[in-house]
Amino acid sequence: MRLANILLLLAACLGLAAPAALAAPERTAIYMTVAGPLEVVRDGAASTVLLGGRVIHQATGAALTAQSYMSVGDVADGYDAVLIRHGVGNAECPITYDLVAVGKDKTYAVIPDINKCSRILNVNVDGDRLMLVTEKQNGRTEIIEYNDKQRRHGDAKP
Repeated sequence: MRLANILLLLAACLGLAAPAALAAPERTAIYMTVAGPLEVVRDGAASTVLLGGRVIHQATGAALTAQSYMSVGDVADGYDAVLIRHGVGNAECPITYDLVAVGKDKTYAVIPDINKCSRILNVNVDGDRLMLVTEKQNGRTEIIEYNDKQRRHGDAKP
């Protein structure tokens, strides 16, 4: 028997916790979207976003944390959006957010660093547009608009 197997068996017999590397993945968020369940799963140092059980976004060495969920547009032709905090940032870029947009047709778009290192002050929905009000490091505010063209026209993935 290999030494690693012996140590795991000994740890199990003594009631010690399994090593972190052997811990099961942890589902940190789940949202029922128009395209099916969207899940954020953390597995050690990696985080994954799943849509209907399929990987659509990953980060190795940085935690992905769901921050906001919005339904945008009308029921027949709208989309759902999830704002995901990407890691903890650094002094030059304190907070980054990725946006995941999913449609009823099961297409999706992932827009990394949608806030361009700015702090998000507010998120608003105006018809079929998602508006992010941000504050840059110099104190100026900016409105970033996501209008779902990325998902609807070529940049989306089925």
